[in-house]
Amino acid sequence: MNTDVGKINRTNGGVKFGCCLGFGASFMPQAGGGQPKQAVRKPGEAGSAPRQLLSDLRQVAEFGYDFPELTVGALMHLSEAEFAESAQLLQDAGITVPVFNSFIPPTLKLTGPGIDVAAIEAYVGLAMERVQAVGGGQIIFGSGGARTVPDGFPPEAAMEQIKQFLHMCDKHAGRYGLIVAIEPLNRRESNIINKVGEALDLAAELNLPNITVLADGFHMHLEREPFAVLSRATATGLLTHVHLAEYDRSWPSAEGAGSDGVDYADFFSELRKSGYEGRVALECNAADFAAKSAPALRFIKSVWAEA
Repeated sequence: MNTDVGKINRTNGGVKFGCCLGFGASFMPQAGGGQPKQAVRKPGEAGSAPRQLLSDLRQVAEFGYDFPELTVGALMHLSEAEFAESAQLLQDAGITVPVFNSFIPPTLKLTGPGIDVAAIEAYVGLAMERVQAVGGGQIIFGSGGARTVPDGFPPEAAMEQIKQFLHMCDKHAGRYGLIVAIEPLNRRESNIINKVGEALDLAAELNLPNITVLADGFHMHLEREPFAVLSRATATGLLTHVHLAEYDRSWPSAEGAGSDGVDYADFFSELRKSGYEGRVALECNAADFAAKSAPALRFIKSVWAEA
């Protein structure tokens, strides 16, 4: 395993709990195109996007989380001037964003006939440059809309395209000191790489120094993948990030979600047993962020402490 990956996997003090912004917070979700663009604003609102970003990130800390997680689109949506202003505001505030998700927009297809490799590489390069500039260390490759295999396209050919994409990511990640974690997605969101075990097999086959794996309790629950795979994932050194949400993307709570709910106690028991010492981020519905994110954090921390 690459030494730098090992450092990313450990947070100097055990597991840290964070919150994802952009699965929906008040800021920008994933960008819809292949290049950054100027945001549309009302007159007098110039520069509001950088200030809104700073406000959202501060709120994550105010609610008690150890770190924020943003979408890549939150950066790629900004014009060059807005990005420069945002980076300066974050630097002045002493805020870093260690992890970014929603890597590739759904309009920039990674599988199927006639994919635009040059456009993909241009996007990847600029995205990684911007992520590094705001202190990021890890990008999550879920991107279900981009990677889903089109009807009638050979799955084997699609997997080869994903492997070539990951080789491309590894090259740029090495340049910017980043890692990219493959996120298994449930079948409602993508028809390729649905289980943690599959992502581990893919990462092990590629054996690239900057390509790792994420485990998401939400997707694992929907796919009915045994949590025991977490021990294998940690043992390989490839597990570098974890996501959590209730089965319907709501916030974890002490009230629970009945028989359909995620078994957080079992999930955390396996994660603790595995020796994982990285980051865990809640990726839940943004509409309830203000009211439910802080109670969800208290609940998750209590379950972790009892695991």
